[in-house]
Amino acid sequence: RCFNGRSNCRANTKIIMNLRKSFLILISALLVTHLLQGLSIGTPLIGIFIWSLPLIIFGYKAYKSPSAKLYQIFGFIILIYFMSACLIVFGLPDASLLSWLELIEIVALFLVAVYAAREQLNVK
Repeated sequence: RCFNGRSNCRANTKIIMNLRKSFLILISALLVTHLLQGLSIGTPLIGIFIWSLPLIIFGYKAYKSPSAKLYQIFGFIILIYFMSACLIVFGLPDASLLSWLELIEIVALFLVAVYAAREQLNVK
């Protein structure tokens, strides 16, 4: 897919690999943050597992075979997590620091997923 020469192709591949790495790191950080928050407020482990399952599946797929379609679908799925985090942060009187961190990680993950899909499609 590289039409402008080899150096441009290498730079594009490097950006995509960095986005993939950032995506995986952010998913891992979000899982750890939610696990810590869930344990601190007494959420049953089955609830934490059910909440984490889509993130685990998308993280595995992004690790094995990332594609623009995967990132696009994830962008829509993460909006549900964003809604949930907003309800907790802005709806509860005293939201914890972990709730704020989770919201920030979700926004960062959404931005990385959207940009990764854009780079996979090589849209300029």
